[in-house]
Amino acid sequence: MTTGKLNVYLVRHGKTMFNTSRRVQGWSDTPLTNEGIEVAEFLGRGLREIPFDAVYTSDRGRTIETAGIVLRESKQTHLELNELSDFREFGFGKFEGEYEDIMFGKVIEHLGFQSVEEAFEKFGYDGYQIISETVEKIDETGMSEKWDSMVTRLKNALETVAKENQSENANVLVVSHGMAINTIISFFDITQINPELANASVTRLAFENGEWTIEAVNDLSYIEAGKLVLA
Repeated sequence: MTTGKLNVYLVRHGKTMFNTSRRVQGWSDTPLTNEGIEVAEFLGRGLREIPFDAVYTSDRGRTIETAGIVLRESKQTHLELNELSDFREFGFGKFEGEYEDIMFGKVIEHLGFQSVEEAFEKFGYDGYQIISETVEKIDETGMSEKWDSMVTRLKNALETVAKENQSENANVLVVSHGMAINTIISFFDITQINPELANASVTRLAFENGEWTIEAVNDLSYIEAGKLVLA
């Protein structure tokens, strides 16, 4: 157990080629676009006043690239990147690289709805789980990830970060993915799930006295602050 407060800055990676073309991107990977690089630079500059003790990413190139930019721009390149596959995005199986509209179209057809919005209105905060489980059902290749598997590995990832950072009042940077971050949020307060998590946004978690709490979701203030800082 930590002896003080562990502050986790949980960042969604910068915008990628598949984000831009609205293609499904879970375990598949594409590099950051120029826009994605720029927003990661702004974030890094905005985080210069936060001295990080450790940095974690998933094992996907887009999170590793984002973290490298953030460390460079925050002038903390002395820190080593720790890649944890447990911080990966959900694996969409045969739908990886497919247009999002096509995948979601098949999902809502299977569920009997007319739109994704209608499905989320019906299922509320359980929408992510329902959609993920439906992807698994309609992926006859068997390559899609099970929802429970993602939940288990993300909980393991948080446990790893807590165990490895037991110094007093540690600050840890974690770069992960949109759906993965929302799933982590759901562990502690399902009402704070945000389907519109922005690229390079910060979700702040705190671990103290054996308990996790959410301090901010989709915080863009560091990006805005970084726009005012010279490279």
